[in-house]
Amino acid sequence: MRIRRLSHSSSSGAEAVNVTPLIDVVMCLIIFFLIVGKLATDRGLPVNLPTAGIGQKEQSSAPLVVTVVRAGPEDGQTGWSAYGVRVQVDGKLTNFPKDLEAAVRGKLATSPDASVQVRADRELPFGSIEPVLRAVGLGGARSVRVATERNS
Repeated sequence: MRIRRLSHSSSSGAEAVNVTPLIDVVMCLIIFFLIVGKLATDRGLPVNLPTAGIGQKEQSSAPLVVTVVRAGPEDGQTGWSAYGVRVQVDGKLTNFPKDLEAAVRGKLATSPDASVQVRADRELPFGSIEPVLRAVGLGGARSVRVATERNS
């Protein structure tokens, strides 16, 4: 009786592929995209939000975020700086109320049910925030929410 041995010879071209370097590269890419994704979700300037004891969480999946902070001396006295504020819409600085109105109109054109979330620094007087709220309203927003931090 004859015993046959099955063996793979290297001459047939079927060699094992080492996938360890490929796994290393994929893991590095995953970590890179997690970090970049986190940075992309940061929505603008750091704001010291006012506190509130009651309120609702944002229901809209993609609100238009308007950030209002105190203007610095380098901002001059034109546009929003005349009110003493800097305004950022979804991460982009706007210079004039008409720019904010156009951004709101653009958002509502693509998503009619979108809400506008205003993030304003707690140290700002209402007189500085009121022109921003007015520009949002003139842009056609039906739902405007002011972001706050919940009291503990």
